[in-house]
Amino acid sequence: MPALPVIESGHMQCLADDDYWLLQDRERRLTDWALEMRGMLKELCTPRHP
Repeated sequence: MPALPVIESGHMQCLADDDYWLLQDRERRLTDWALEMRGMLKELCTPRHP
C-alpha cells in the first residue's frame, strides 16, 4: 500500500479528494482485515466437543 499523507486536524477542510479517498480505502481495508481476524480468533477459541 502507498504511504499515507500526513493530515493534521486543522487542515481537514483542505484535504484533496484523492487523499480523502486514499484514507477511506485504507480505513475500509483495515476494517475488513480486523473483522476477518476477529472471525479467525472466534473459530480458534471456540471449544470443540468430540
